[in-house]
Amino acid sequence: MGQFKPIRQIRVSEEVLSQLKESILLGKFKSGEKLPSERELTEEFQVSRGVIREAIRALEITGFVELRQGPTGGAFVIDLSFDHVGNAFLDLFLANKVSIPELANVRYYIEPEVASLAALNATEEDKKRLMDAQEEEFLTVTTTTARITKFQKVHHVIAESCQNHFYEAISKSMLRLTYEVVEAVDPDHEALHIPGEHRHIIEAVLDADSEAARKAMQIHMQKFCKSLLEMETAYRKKTGIELDSGN
Repeated sequence: MGQFKPIRQIRVSEEVLSQLKESILLGKFKSGEKLPSERELTEEFQVSRGVIREAIRALEITGFVELRQGPTGGAFVIDLSFDHVGNAFLDLFLANKVSIPELANVRYYIEPEVASLAALNATEEDKKRLMDAQEEEFLTVTTTTARITKFQKVHHVIAESCQNHFYEAISKSMLRLTYEVVEAVDPDHEALHIPGEHRHIIEAVLDADSEAARKAMQIHMQKFCKSLLEMETAYRKKTGIELDSGN
């Protein structure tokens, strides 16, 4: 193959990981392609199979590859997504390093800006997805998971429509944490969120009125984040997580 350098450094697995990541990011291995086998990588890097396995495992954890079993299995490159950002925030939240008040605070300040950008940047396809998401809110569902999913759909579409990947990553991470809290507490969903509550936000985005979108989202977040804060005690009780006095 001749595209990797033999490893001489002490922390060899990190150097192997760095070179493999760089190759993927530079497009030497495309999405869907299989990385060379353990044997081939061992020979080219001139390291042990254990080092190669450690590096491949790190690539899997960070979302660069997926491992498939069987005769045609191996490590296959996948498209990077925001899921791993959300997973990292979720781990911090479950470890009690991020609090519900902090989550509510970030959502209150970030989401109005995201809605404002969505009003400026949403495509016709984005607008159609928003209208579809609003219609889905009125569909009858029977599970907590389905309820949360349908009411978060508008927020996901708005995040994807804002055309700022950092805001999108933050927004989706916060939605992931919110999902965790609401699913655990399973509150009165009619009191928490009713169908059509996003109507003014959606209308402002459809009209490309960024300031109206910002204000509508701010009003929505003010109500929702108040409910989110009220869920903290119930969440801690149900999950057995003690509230960190530093948060």
